[in-house]
Amino acid sequence: MKRCGLKWAAICFASLIPFLLLVGLFMAAPAQADVGIAVSGSFYRQAFEIPQGSSVSGPSIYVVVFNQGNEQFGVRMITEAPVGVNIKLSDDDFTLQPGEQQKVLIGVEVTEDAVPGEYEISVTAESYEEGGGGIQIMGAGGQSASLVVLGESGSVRVQTVSPDEEPVVAVIRLFKVVAGQDYEFAYSETGTLEANVSPGRFVARAYIGGEKLAEESFDVTADEEKMVALTVKTVYFEGFGVVPNYHTSTGELAFAQIVYTVRNLYQLVPNAEIILLVTHNGAPLEEISLATFSPLDIGRVGLSYNYIPSAGWVGGDYGFKLRLNLDGQPFANTLEEWLHVSPGGASEESQRGLSAAIIAGIVAAVLVVAAAGYLLLRRKRTAQSSGQ
Repeated sequence: MKRCGLKWAAICFASLIPFLLLVGLFMAAPAQADVGIAVSGSFYRQAFEIPQGSSVSGPSIYVVVFNQGNEQFGVRMITEAPVGVNIKLSDDDFTLQPGEQQKVLIGVEVTEDAVPGEYEISVTAESYEEGGGGIQIMGAGGQSASLVVLGESGSVRVQTVSPDEEPVVAVIRLFKVVAGQDYEFAYSETGTLEANVSPGRFVARAYIGGEKLAEESFDVTADEEKMVALTVKTVYFEGFGVVPNYHTSTGELAFAQIVYTVRNLYQLVPNAEIILLVTHNGAPLEEISLATFSPLDIGRVGLSYNYIPSAGWVGGDYGFKLRLNLDGQPFANTLEEWLHVSPGGASEESQRGLSAAIIAGIVAAVLVVAAAGYLLLRRKRTAQSSGQ
C-alpha cells in the first residue's frame, strides 16, 4: 500500500510539472516588464542604399523607447556603424517616467571616405540609473538595419510650384523604391529638396497641411542631374517680407513692416486666419493674429502689419514667420525671416545707414569749412589788392 501511495504521488507530481512551469512563466512576465525598457519602431525595416557623400533621413525612420517599469530611469542611445558612416539621432540621452515613451528620429550619413560594401548598422537604447557607485545599467533594447554603401550616385532637385510656376513652401518627401517598397531617402519643409542619391527608382511627394497634393515617380542613373517640379493647387503664401522702418532723427528701429500675400487656388474656405509667430534669439516671443477671413475667396489678398514688440525692441535676432490656419487647423507656413537689432535698438541696416550719414556729414562739414576758408582768403587778397 505504501509503495502504491508513493508511486501515485510521484505520478501526480510529474503531471504537475508542466503546469507549474507554465504558472512560473506567467508570474515571471510582469516582473520582466517591471524591469524596464523596450524598443519598437521602423528602423529595422529600412533598406539603406546610400552613395558616398550623401545621407538619408525622414520622419518615417525612427525607434520608440518605452519605460515599462515602475521607476524612472535614464536612457542613453548607442549606435554602431562602420568607419565613415555616422548615425544621427534627434535625442541621445533622456529620462523616462514609468509608462512614458520617447520617439527618436534617425538619420544615416555616409562620408566620402566610407568604403563601398554591405554592412549592418544598429541603434541601442540602454536604461540606467545613477547612484553612489556611479552609473548602473539596468537593461537594453535595440534594432539593426542593412546598409549598402555605393560608389556611384546621381543628384535630385525637387521643387514645389504653383500652376504658374511660382515657388510654394511645402513639405517634400523623397522615397527610394526597392523591391516594390518605398523607403524614405530625404525630407524638406522649405518647398525645395536637393539630395545626392543612389541610382534607381524614386518617388517624390508634396504635402501641405498634412495632405498629399502632388506625386511623381522617376528614375535616376549614375551621374545624372534630375530636376523635378511638383505642381500644387492649394492655399499658400505667395509673398512674405519684413521691412524695417527707422526713426529719421536717431536711426533707431521704429517698427518692422510685415508684408505678405495669400493666394487661394484651391476652393472657397469658410474660415481662415493669419498668425504671426515671432522669436527672439531662437526662443518664442509672441503669437499675433493678423487677419481673419470668413470666408477666404479664391484669388489673392495682399496685406501688411506694423510690428512693435510688446516689451519694446531689445538687442538680438528677431525671427518672423507666418502661419495660415484653415478652419482652426494649421495648414501652410512661410519660411522664417530674420532681423538683427543692436543693443541700442537699431538694426544692422540702420546702423550702416547711420554710419554712412555720419561720414557724409563729416565730409560735408570739411567741405563747408574748406569753402569758407577759401572765400575768406579770397576776400583778404581782394582787399589787399584794392588797398594797393
